[in-house]
Amino acid sequence: MAIFHLSARAPITRASGRSATAAAAYRAGALICDERTGLVFDYRRRHGVLDARIQLPGGRHVADRQQFWNGVEVHHRRRDAVLAREVVLALPTELDADERAELTFGFAREIANEFGVGVDCALHAPSRDGDDRNFHAHLLLTACAVDGEGVLGKKAERLDPIACRRSGAADSVSWLRPRWQELVNASLARKGSAERVDHRSFKARGIERLPTVHVGKKGAAARGRFGLNARLRAKNAQALALEEQMGKLIPMKARLAARLEPTPAPKRTLSPIEDRASDLLPWRRRKAAQLDLTERQANHGIPDHAPAVNIPSQGLRKVQRRPGR
Repeated sequence: MAIFHLSARAPITRASGRSATAAAAYRAGALICDERTGLVFDYRRRHGVLDARIQLPGGRHVADRQQFWNGVEVHHRRRDAVLAREVVLALPTELDADERAELTFGFAREIANEFGVGVDCALHAPSRDGDDRNFHAHLLLTACAVDGEGVLGKKAERLDPIACRRSGAADSVSWLRPRWQELVNASLARKGSAERVDHRSFKARGIERLPTVHVGKKGAAARGRFGLNARLRAKNAQALALEEQMGKLIPMKARLAARLEPTPAPKRTLSPIEDRASDLLPWRRRKAAQLDLTERQANHGIPDHAPAVNIPSQGLRKVQRRPGR
């Protein structure tokens, strides 16, 4: 199963006691003599290095790795100088060796053109006692700008996260991660694989799952991270089981509610007589009687203070009073 992994490692700095020559020799499995310090770094017997190339802007390659990285060391004079930056990639196992090499070196060439730096790209095989699917690559980027002829220049501002924050510009990772996703998915599609990768987090994709952590090298810390991943996977499995149960119970609840709900009787329209007869509330009857009395008084000229009498609505005749009464 293809997974997405692109991590920007801590930079190679003199303040931390590191050197670009040692980092390049170790990742490429090469021999480099550091001309500035006189130290020799020989990693030619290192296991697992499949291929390594240095890409320059414009598509040119550097043949002499020792000369190139010694030039980087001499170019930076400060004791706390940032010499190089590292990016680690996970390569999809669905691709064969040639396809993985084409994908990775093509990405390194795009980085060199995009940021104007030199990129030393080394392909690594899985470790002997690790996961046999763990094909990966180490990209060592120069911290300074490099032109197409290999001439070193000023600091590459876009690779410096501090400089990006000060200027308000997007950092390099915001370009690297989506671009690597596009290249990997395009390679998988050409291969005919249905697998795809996504650089976004679970939260950004709306996935209710706990992300695991990278185990890393052997040791107590790696064993602790391995145990943490086991607990996280157990919680994810428990949450998945609960979601499946809820998916079964919710439709069942809807069916039971529909079965128990009484069927409403058809509504019949009442005639005016039936509607009046069905009105049995006492206060409505009293109010209706008062309205009828008021209407009769208005029609026959009976004052409001006169006592209530039953006057027929039809057949009225005049009553003549005798004198003296």
